[in-house]
Amino acid sequence: MGVFDGRVVIVTGAARGLGRDYSRYFAQDGANVVLADIKDPRGAVDDASAAGTTCIGIECDVTDRIRVMEMIDRARAEFGRLDIFINNAGLGGGGSYQLGQLGLLDLPDEVWDGAWNVNVTGTLRCYQAAVPVMRENGFGGIINISSMAARSGGSPYGITKNTVEHMTRGMASEVGKDGITVNCIAPGICAFEAARTQIPNADNAFSGNAVKRMGTSRDLYAGMTYLCAEEASWMTGQTLHIDGGAAIS
Repeated sequence: MGVFDGRVVIVTGAARGLGRDYSRYFAQDGANVVLADIKDPRGAVDDASAAGTTCIGIECDVTDRIRVMEMIDRARAEFGRLDIFINNAGLGGGGSYQLGQLGLLDLPDEVWDGAWNVNVTGTLRCYQAAVPVMRENGFGGIINISSMAARSGGSPYGITKNTVEHMTRGMASEVGKDGITVNCIAPGICAFEAARTQIPNADNAFSGNAVKRMGTSRDLYAGMTYLCAEEASWMTGQTLHIDGGAAIS
């Protein structure tokens, strides 16, 4: 018996990387999963479906309100409910730019706007669309994704992720009465399963952590498992730092 038997989960940014792993883990734990991504998620859908639950893919740009509503409507039509929403879609770099490395003085407008549109506005629009469906059953768990970079105010990536953490508290305060929790996970340096051996100079990246290893998608999913469980229904508006102790270093 799976932890999430019969639950319906949407994961955005699910075509590859950590989102692809989360989708597979939820399916392995018994959930029916909607894998949404701006790119075609068919390969990730096949991967998740191997667990034996029903998994469907949807191409969705989270910055487009109409496409987000279509995603929610498709989930409701297919499964009749929505229980868990993982707001995983995010912009960590654009073209030749790396959002975590750019400063602010000479920041191009398109990079600033792109970071806000995906990381902040996209998260908000998905929340706005998901809550009415969750209210129908008086239960829901929404997980927003921040980053250890949220502690820095010197890059568009860090600034937008800090905003996501603040926004999470506002979201949680207005839907707690509906049986819906909204929490945030702030990962440290982590790798999805297929890339764990492909990151250069990985040892240096986490040498300052209390736990001397790179994080995994399983580490992050363990936090999601707790936050989305009925047993965690009194925990909301929190940011859970899963970072090997980077925040205390």
